[in-house]
Amino acid sequence: MVYFQGGKPNPAFINDEGSKLDLRILEQGLSPKVDYELDNVDLEPNKATPPQTATEGKERPTWNNGIEFLMSCIAMSIGLGNIWRFPFTAYENGGGAFLIPYIIVLFLVGKPFYYLEMIMGQFTSRSSVKMWAAVPGFRGVGWAQMFSMLSVGTYYCSLMSVTLVYLFASFSSELPWATCQPDWGNNCVDSQKKEGSNITVQSLVNMTNMKSSAELYFTKSVLKEKDNIDDGIGWPDWKLTLCLLASWLCIFSVLVRGVKSSGKAAYFLALFPYVIMIALLVRAVTLEGAVDGIIFFIKPNWAKLFDPSV
Repeated sequence: MVYFQGGKPNPAFINDEGSKLDLRILEQGLSPKVDYELDNVDLEPNKATPPQTATEGKERPTWNNGIEFLMSCIAMSIGLGNIWRFPFTAYENGGGAFLIPYIIVLFLVGKPFYYLEMIMGQFTSRSSVKMWAAVPGFRGVGWAQMFSMLSVGTYYCSLMSVTLVYLFASFSSELPWATCQPDWGNNCVDSQKKEGSNITVQSLVNMTNMKSSAELYFTKSVLKEKDNIDDGIGWPDWKLTLCLLASWLCIFSVLVRGVKSSGKAAYFLALFPYVIMIALLVRAVTLEGAVDGIIFFIKPNWAKLFDPSV
């Protein structure tokens, strides 16, 4: 057993398992894994050495190669928010003007924290919770990250279950949300434009209490919303329940073996979203009125920059 005399050990690198790391070993250019068994290093010789736990001395799994790590970073940079949330947020906050605060926050806050967490994770070889033991005052950051990711994960799984319902429904010969159903009432307008129809967007705006068949399909058929809950909230819909289970099973299959399984899935998760994004872009720019939408997105509404909510 190796003892270090003189000077106090650096408490910043005492991790949650109780193993201790002295930076003097690293400064001398020695390899902690080869030259020393750091889990057995006693920095306080007068104190009894605590018994090793089951996790001590066990190497953490790593990526099979650098490509898997790169693909994982790319996969994390694109997702459902790029297709669904970002366009809506930009539309609500002034179009092109929203890009100015977005880019500023991205490069001043988002990217620096992203690189900080990545570097600390590589250096400590710990999870997002345990790596903050290097800075004891910020241990709460790791726990906050974990709970926020749990909330986002459950939230996105619910959204993915809805998208799976739409995916399976889209295989029908006629899209079920294209036309109105008799039980939806008289305030429904077909979302599919029929030949010879003179209905325009402006005419729909002028109609009062009218809803599209796509909106009513989402609320009536998919979510099965009720006007009130006087008779209870009802039982879960079996279609949504099965789709939600499928979403969680996909997440489990990706994370079941840690980086070993997620690294393999990263090839698909990094490339497939870009294929979908390119396909949606090509489809969107060929629609009627696409030029007007692009101009609105590029042309900024400068008054929105002074709105604190932006």
